[in-house]
Amino acid sequence: MQNQIMTIKQVAKYLKISPRTVYKLVKEGAIPSFKIMNMWRFEQSKIDQWIQKKSEITNINANGGKEHAKGANN
Repeated sequence: MQNQIMTIKQVAKYLKISPRTVYKLVKEGAIPSFKIMNMWRFEQSKIDQWIQKKSEITNINANGGKEHAKGANN
């Protein structure tokens, strides 16, 4: 499977958020990204992993926190 490299606009469309929000996430170091010259780029596979991780954290928090988090690691 080929690892697709995405631009700010492509990531924004993929995540259904504004490019401004993507820039904010990059500035905060909250989203996996890298720079080529002066342009931000994103590996789609890493964005997918980031989404999965965020989803798991959200599900753990929604299901009662630490007890469920402990069970998820077993």
